[in-house]
Amino acid sequence: MFETDFFGWGAHIWAVAVAATLLGGIVRGFTGFGFALILISALLLVADPVAVVPLALILDLLAGFTLLPQNYRDVHWTGIRQLVLGSVIGVPAGFACLLLVEPEPMKIAIYFGILVSVLLIARGFRLASVPGNGMLAGTGVVSGFMSGAAGVPGPPMVLLYLSSPLPVAITRATGIAFFIVVDVFALALAVFKGLIDAEMLLRSAILIPVMAIGTSLGHKLFGITRPEVVKRAAIALLGLLAIVGIGKVLIG
Repeated sequence: MFETDFFGWGAHIWAVAVAATLLGGIVRGFTGFGFALILISALLLVADPVAVVPLALILDLLAGFTLLPQNYRDVHWTGIRQLVLGSVIGVPAGFACLLLVEPEPMKIAIYFGILVSVLLIARGFRLASVPGNGMLAGTGVVSGFMSGAAGVPGPPMVLLYLSSPLPVAITRATGIAFFIVVDVFALALAVFKGLIDAEMLLRSAILIPVMAIGTSLGHKLFGITRPEVVKRAAIALLGLLAIVGIGKVLIG
């Protein structure tokens, strides 16, 4: 019974979900980003995007609320305003793709976007100065689109800030605040489109304690471990998940 009827997921899907939620929570608590990327990259190996994206948005939003009070003072509010302005355009367009595009092509697009972002960050892409309003708003559009289509607003925003001269603490705090706003907007659209039902809420409730443990562990690591260590590990993991995911879709 558990294999097929435990809130619609079998044991193998739950095993992936729990492991990815814990690991994603640790990375999110440490770096301020990465939760949705890890959870979605892992779950897309065993489930369809429409079942995964809203779940990731719910958990990512709750993770953000637990982290924002400790990081509020470091938020780059000028950047937040421009990013949110762009995301107002991007999120609805992303949701349209989620609903209209078949699952397999959508998986390929999501994994490919993750892989490109990972490669750019890993290669040390750098900006000479703090990004201006136009670049921030444009990044907000792309982040919003990825949030609606894939539940992962992180890669464009994180790539932009990590490549800028701003301190890592500002990147971390700004990501936490921005993802809260985008997640709220995207979840409102998901509810409007009927993508969230009682079964999905129950799955979320089961995974919330796992996510909370992970984010707590990650937050404790912040300040006592070099950011480069977790950043490199997260990049390697995300790259591996993207490659495995693309291969699984193509072969399957």
